[in-house]
Amino acid sequence: MPEVQTNSVRLPAVLQMRPYQQRWIDDNSRFKIAVKSARIGYSFATAYRRVEIAMRIPGRTCTVLSASKAQSVEFVETCAKLVELMGGASEYIANEDFVDNLGSIEAIQSRITFPNGSRIIALPANPRTARGYPGDAVLDEFAHHEDSYSIFAAVFRQVALGNSLEVLSTPNGEQGKFFDIARNLGLDMGVAPAQLPVRKDGWSGHWVDVYRAVAEGCPINIDEMRVGLNDEDTWNQEFCCVFLKAAGAWLALDLISACEDAGATIHLPPDFVPRGRLHAGIDVGRDHDATCLWLDEKIGDISWTRAVLKLHAMSFPDQAKRINPIVRMTARSAIDKTGMGVGLFDMLNEHNLGRLMGVSFSGTSDNGVRMKTDLAIRIKKKLEQHRSRLPFDLAIRAELQAIKRQATSTGVTFDAPRVEVDTAVAGGAKRKVYAHADAFWAKALADLAADTGNCDLGMQLPSGNSTSQNLRGY
Repeated sequence: MPEVQTNSVRLPAVLQMRPYQQRWIDDNSRFKIAVKSARIGYSFATAYRRVEIAMRIPGRTCTVLSASKAQSVEFVETCAKLVELMGGASEYIANEDFVDNLGSIEAIQSRITFPNGSRIIALPANPRTARGYPGDAVLDEFAHHEDSYSIFAAVFRQVALGNSLEVLSTPNGEQGKFFDIARNLGLDMGVAPAQLPVRKDGWSGHWVDVYRAVAEGCPINIDEMRVGLNDEDTWNQEFCCVFLKAAGAWLALDLISACEDAGATIHLPPDFVPRGRLHAGIDVGRDHDATCLWLDEKIGDISWTRAVLKLHAMSFPDQAKRINPIVRMTARSAIDKTGMGVGLFDMLNEHNLGRLMGVSFSGTSDNGVRMKTDLAIRIKKKLEQHRSRLPFDLAIRAELQAIKRQATSTGVTFDAPRVEVDTAVAGGAKRKVYAHADAFWAKALADLAADTGNCDLGMQLPSGNSTSQNLRGY
């Protein structure tokens, strides 16, 4: 298929582009990437380019994958307005079910069809929708796509017959496929390269921060925005094209997301019957921090999350009533008995002799390694070996990422700041509670329980439905 040719022409006043937008429109490279500031009109320029191509070249298909349904709809609505302004004709269809050769899924597409058979189709991004339509592709706000590596692989397959791929986004930390491409082209340094666009490995790289955009006519009031935002990290990433560093995060986002699986659950299914051994980890809290229980089922050498239970501001006797039925299901459970944790350990151990491991976070492992270090290394190794399956949940993901590795004069420490979170309580009201990477330590303790031998106990569910009712999850 020949390279797409888009000629720069004098546009009517309502469609005049700023120089950086026009450079993007006029760049005919097959593979393009733009690292850009927010709110400077790159999506508008991309929409214009796709409409111009669709009106000029018959039978052209372009799939636009956005970070959300709202963004995909907005892109197509912009295209529809551009068609009208350019004096063209098209049919705009919104909220259409997405269907491929595997059937329909919960994804809504919007599309514009042209009299010459060309079409622009916009969808929220996931690996399934990315495989939907061969042709040109646009990945809008790609740094914010979940499962970016799988999406990119699927899209690259769809453009294999000579079609074009345009990738644009504000940064979203040093992670994901967007960051990888930007880094390869030298667009990740927070400063403009000496020459733009950057040409390397078949890619054409554009870079426009808010200062360059304003210098070329974008009407953003920089001082007003920066003072009003009052957050240098957000300002640097959203407007200055800076990829924020993970700041010592022990578990990278990509490492976590690679182990997230739809088969892992936060809430134990009511008809759950285990096929493998169950192991639990319990991180203890009382007033400021929650007690968190993480339940895994080990099938082969893979640990599948079956439930994550959070207990906020609850007395230890009440916590024990909730947790006891779950521990009785397990072959082995490990609990933090540091400090106040010894009280809950004693209550649970009374009914689970030989099944419950008490772990002191201030102690050392059998190998003489500090216990928190042992646990942190253990959870990371299992993720790197892809032997853990995690549920997709933003709160859990945040807690898993919260742990930082910090060097000290006596070695390294692993800890996380306490942050406030909103949670529903009885009656539907909300109040402030706190998270302190409780899910991280509960999962690490579950891994420890699975790795330190199994006893032939606890493979039977308690009678009745009390366990599934008690496991109301996160």
